Amino acid sequence: MLTHRGFSACIISEGKPIPEYLAAVVGENPKTISCWIPSEAGKTFTVYWRDEGTKMHSCAFITLDGFVVPGRFLFGEGETWRNGVRSGPHTERPFMFAQRSSSGASEQSMKDAGSIMLKIRLVTLDGSKAANPLQNIPDLNSQSHLGDHCIGYGQEMNTYKQSPITWKVKASDQGSNRSHVTFLFRYRSPEWLMAQGIMPTELHVPKNHPAKRRVASAPVAHSVNAPITPSPSASNSKKAEPYERLVSIAVSSYHPIHVFVYHVECRTKEYLISRTRSNEACTQCQDRERRGPSSAQQICRGNATRLSS
Repeated sequence: MLTHRGFSACIISEGKPIPEYLAAVVGENPKTISCWIPSEAGKTFTVYWRDEGTKMHSCAFITLDGFVVPGRFLFGEGETWRNGVRSGPHTERPFMFAQRSSSGASEQSMKDAGSIMLKIRLVTLDGSKAANPLQNIPDLNSQSHLGDHCIGYGQEMNTYKQSPITWKVKASDQGSNRSHVTFLFRYRSPEWLMAQGIMPTELHVPKNHPAKRRVASAPVAHSVNAPITPSPSASNSKKAEPYERLVSIAVSSYHPIHVFVYHVECRTKEYLISRTRSNEACTQCQDRERRGPSSAQQICRGNATRLSS
């Protein structure tokens, strides 16, 4: 996982972070940290990032071979991820690595080809606005490619309903309209990385002889929807659980709406709250009898999140 300027990020595929090679801060742009990662055609992936405790609101944008996808909001701490681009009010198409079909696009966009870029801005919330419009998802022939792989988009799948509104933001006092930090993941096939001396040959296992590996808890792009971003009606967000706990919950359950740790006990008309994996209420919910139902609902209203894209 890359860590820089108060944030951490990685690319996850098949339930585990993809290995990173030659990670370094970019000399001409010290706000950017880059690395190389191996890609495998046909496999989906998730862009994951974490606020290490900046105490500042932030929004993110993901650029895939030059195609920009809205990210998520974080509120000074916690973690989130995105594993697809919205294709309809109730559907999305997952991110995936694909086999290159043609060179297709213009030379102007070649600078972003072969890369997954996560840009994070520090912002101040400034009311609400209409939700982001649906995008025209590029096909493989319309994108520029480097190497033998490119970014593709999987079969359309059902996801949570898009909220009609999202946050309106402006640059924070401590930030600017430019990115606070950029994570640049340059992807190529394992064969290309080994040929360039970037990836050790002994780490690559042929496809017909898969390595035995332990089960790792992490977001799975083909079955887990990304966490929902808080809507303008929410208050301060609760600190997210540690990464290991969060991804364990994400992998072990499937529900049309996925949340971190939302509880049936605090269901309100305004928020959709899914079941936890156990029947235990959270520590705050256990105080409901002492503090009263309205108090418990207010606590979970701060924790509950709704979609913004």
